[in-house]
Amino acid sequence: MHVRPFAAPLAVLPLIAAVLGALFFLPPLAHADAAVDKAVGAQTLEQFEREAANVRAGLQPQGVYGFIRDDDRRRVETQLELMHKLLQDHPSGLSAQDKVVLLNAQEELNALLLQNDNNRLECERGTRTGSRIHVTTCHTHGELMQRERNDRQLLGDLQKQPQNQKPAGN
Repeated sequence: MHVRPFAAPLAVLPLIAAVLGALFFLPPLAHADAAVDKAVGAQTLEQFEREAANVRAGLQPQGVYGFIRDDDRRRVETQLELMHKLLQDHPSGLSAQDKVVLLNAQEELNALLLQNDNNRLECERGTRTGSRIHVTTCHTHGELMQRERNDRQLLGDLQKQPQNQKPAGN
């Protein structure tokens, strides 16, 4: 009996090449889109002032960065002031060195804001008490910070209450 070689693999080669190309080129493009969403990226003083006002509004207690720590809040303000001074002192355009300083300030500021964004999702995988089944739970940064603040306040309130003491006769 004579067995003919299967010819279909040659016909599928262009399809395989297209799939491999898509796997190679699409992930960097998807990653690049995620990096576009930054709080501050202004190149002119007018753009920067609008973006800085939005950031400062977000720093208010009910804002998107309302749970930011005091030291991070100071760092944000320092970066905003540095960027404002750079753009204000060079209305006709920044030198190459000043562009580098501006970019570094923007990146540090955006990293601080992203880290403290109340809408950022934080997930963890673990087991619930009394179970061996692993589950993934996700909460926003704001929810976790509010829960931590509430727990701290409850604990403080409990510690302020007088403790019941045993009667002396028992």
